[in-house]
Amino acid sequence: MFKKLLFLLCFVYGVNAQDSLRYSIDLNRLENDRLRVEVKLPPGIKEFCFPKMVPGTYAIYHFGRYVSNLQAIDASGKVISVVRKDTNTFSFKNASSLSYEVDDTWDSPEIKGTYIFEPAGTNFQADTLFALNTHALLGYAKGYEQLPVSLQLKTPPRLIPSSSLIAKDGKYVASSYQKLTDAPILVAAADTVHLHLANTDILIAVYSPSHKIKASEIATQLKPLLRAQLNYLGGRFPVNNYAFLLVMSAHLKNGSYGALEHAQSSFYYLPEDSISVMGPIIRDVSAHEFFHIQTPLNLHSDEIGHFDFQNPQMSKHLWLYEGLTEYAAQHMQLQGGLITLPAFLERMTEKYRTSNFNFDNSIPFTKMSKGVLSHYKEEYGNVYQKGALIGLCLDLYLRSETEGRYGTQQLIRDLSARFGPEKSFADQALFDLILETTQVKGVEKFLRKYVSGNEELPLASLLVKVGCELRSTDDKKDKIAFLAAMKNELKEMKNPSPAQLQLRQAWIHH
Repeated sequence: MFKKLLFLLCFVYGVNAQDSLRYSIDLNRLENDRLRVEVKLPPGIKEFCFPKMVPGTYAIYHFGRYVSNLQAIDASGKVISVVRKDTNTFSFKNASSLSYEVDDTWDSPEIKGTYIFEPAGTNFQADTLFALNTHALLGYAKGYEQLPVSLQLKTPPRLIPSSSLIAKDGKYVASSYQKLTDAPILVAAADTVHLHLANTDILIAVYSPSHKIKASEIATQLKPLLRAQLNYLGGRFPVNNYAFLLVMSAHLKNGSYGALEHAQSSFYYLPEDSISVMGPIIRDVSAHEFFHIQTPLNLHSDEIGHFDFQNPQMSKHLWLYEGLTEYAAQHMQLQGGLITLPAFLERMTEKYRTSNFNFDNSIPFTKMSKGVLSHYKEEYGNVYQKGALIGLCLDLYLRSETEGRYGTQQLIRDLSARFGPEKSFADQALFDLILETTQVKGVEKFLRKYVSGNEELPLASLLVKVGCELRSTDDKKDKIAFLAAMKNELKEMKNPSPAQLQLRQAWIHH
């Protein structure tokens, strides 16, 4: 998502015509609000698929429904027969190239099916904006997902592409389909700012059609946040470049907005308004999305490391990928002095209340995670509520057992160093890995009780250790449990002991 020729993904891979997929798209040829994609295939390809789902979305989207008029051509230039096996899968024999059309997801109401969250979709506006989440444009060869790939992108004059991938003469190159589609491209007359912090080049690219908000204003909001995150991560980011891609809109569908994380970038679809209105929202959303450079970039199970775009297998550990990320995004702001302890506790109170009011906390979190695409899809939002509270509890538990020396901040750093982007852990082994890494006796039992089990989180007993409390209602007349929970709040204690203050100091200022 970086400006052309300025940023590297880490490594530019050479692509050989005989063992790669080569895509090309000319954005100048937008017809009937559709783009045409051309694909050169290596020998032996028999099936071409489009994702049923993509990482980070936790929803079945069937991107193949936006594809039409797919043609297969053999080496002699002859059009050959194609069978559409299902919404996302095309089969053929002896094709050397393909050609097909794709509708954008933001503006195709005639295409029925699940609404696609804008940060995961596409938008084609001639001479103005092309929001290209390439997983919604590019198919892949079944059985050849690890082949090198390239995308030749021809852009309109006056529009600039921004991506975490570098383009040489409009050509983006990656080692696999997953690496290519993990780097969306924003093509627009975007307002951009470039920052350099520690070891990392950072791009902020903003498309604001009415120019209500500027990249320089957003950069001012993000700089202290990024510095705090840098300190939280130990003085070095795990990526050499990163892109914040923001599309501001005055026409939000159903009032929904947000962002989708990627390994080295995040794509935002937000209301177009002034920095005074949008600054706090951008800062808070960015805090969460940016921390995904740790999980799942540098720490993930096989289900994510070897993601199956057609038959996705869900990990049991959404508490780690989303919950602990959300906790870290808040704890980092507390530790970095961006918010006060009362403000932090107020945010945790809101999560506690929302979790109790809107979700079924009797479902073990690992069970919910595994079934989030089917039985428990309505429970997904709890990953940002109870998931963050799990992070808080685990952090306080680890710190209380180590006299403040070790918490989730150090745990994720240590696990990330052990695994990294290219190495996955086995889903069922995570609790054992945490025990092995922390050397904290009882942590595995803690996780089995409160994460894979359904016992109520021990917030009250853990908060006391840092001189805080879960203040409960004394209203004995309140016979409805969740209404009673709505009156509870996380607060500082009035007279904490020296031991409580000492542990609090380690928790906040470690």
